[in-house]
Amino acid sequence: MLSRRRFIASSAGAVVGVPLVRSFGRDEVPDKLRIAVIGPAGQGAYNLSQVAHETIVGICEVDEPRADKARAAHPKAAFFTDYRKMFDGLAKQIDAVVIATPDHVHHHPAMLAMNLGKHVYVEKPLARTIAEARQMRELAAAKKLVTQMGTQIHAGDNYRRVVELVRSGKLGSVREVHVWCNRTPDAGRKAKPPGVGLKFDLNQWLGPVPEEFFHANHAGWPHFHWRWWWAFGGGVLADMGCHFMDLAFWALELGAPTKVRAEGVPLKDADNGVPGKMKVEYEFPGVKLTWHHGVNGPSLDGKTKHEGYPNGVLFVGDKGSLVADYGKRKLMPDDFAKSLTAPDPSLAKSIGHHREWLSAIRGVGKPLCRFDYSGNLTEAVLLGNVAYRTGKELIWDAAAMKVTNTDEAAKFITPEVRPGWGL
Repeated sequence: MLSRRRFIASSAGAVVGVPLVRSFGRDEVPDKLRIAVIGPAGQGAYNLSQVAHETIVGICEVDEPRADKARAAHPKAAFFTDYRKMFDGLAKQIDAVVIATPDHVHHHPAMLAMNLGKHVYVEKPLARTIAEARQMRELAAAKKLVTQMGTQIHAGDNYRRVVELVRSGKLGSVREVHVWCNRTPDAGRKAKPPGVGLKFDLNQWLGPVPEEFFHANHAGWPHFHWRWWWAFGGGVLADMGCHFMDLAFWALELGAPTKVRAEGVPLKDADNGVPGKMKVEYEFPGVKLTWHHGVNGPSLDGKTKHEGYPNGVLFVGDKGSLVADYGKRKLMPDDFAKSLTAPDPSLAKSIGHHREWLSAIRGVGKPLCRFDYSGNLTEAVLLGNVAYRTGKELIWDAAAMKVTNTDEAAKFITPEVRPGWGL
């Protein structure tokens, strides 16, 4: 049995035990990859469907009934309620791991898997905190593993055409970007435990989070609604920011922001502190990006809108502007749109977000949302929440992973870990 004490998190390049990774060249393509899935319900059910043509060797779900469909579809897969035990028992039988757990349990299983040399696919955002995302990015690079973050829309054709337009220079110089999402979090109240307690292992569901488990009045708690509580998620910004801000990061090749400030409107009659409406201003070298959520356009008062785009990304160029969402795009103003000739396509059609990852494991191609890209995106997204929770403008030193103008941010950047859950 492989002892979990042998996993080391303090050094991203640490070598743990005997290397168990299988690397494949173009002339050594296996018929089937051996994949374990952690969290096979909800979004995880979709992820499982996208890799089901491979060999599913392990399924892990803390709430057993939520795994019934996955287990029925893959009866030969070993089942676990604790992913640590799965890694102990199946380490030599796994090539890659899909992780679709709540945000607070992304980092821990991903680090265990990567330290074993396993390729990983992790749902967005990459982690709940900046330090966790940084560790995951560094370890993936040190181990030379194939990774992908679950921002599936990145594989869409519309995003590719937008990136080509922005990079072509036809909009002119783009110094300003607005991103908005009309989703609002559900207000929640902490509640007394129900008459019949939850039947799954609450300690396992909490994972490394130091807070005691609590009940909330959301239907089906804690599944799905965990994202509206700071202990487990990051509200709408963490939930949707990696999808919409991805387009701006990709098109403009943004690095790390240098300054971030945030404001918001708290939820009414709620115990969860995530904002119902929120505005975040990011300053990058040469570009200002502003995020809004809880509104149908890029303004907290709801007065600024773009018809047909209740969610969107607006690139403001000195020649013209471009607004886009997942499936469509529009050039503005009309005279500019009529005069513009779209650039020839330069970004190849994706073979599929999951297939990019699977193909790269076999030595063909590279996933576009691998951790060296998506880790940087995740850090910027999460920094907006840090700015909101501190109530201060943050001056960000990305290389040092530190806010230089206030010590209050540190506790939100590097999380506490519950005893027994360290790496």
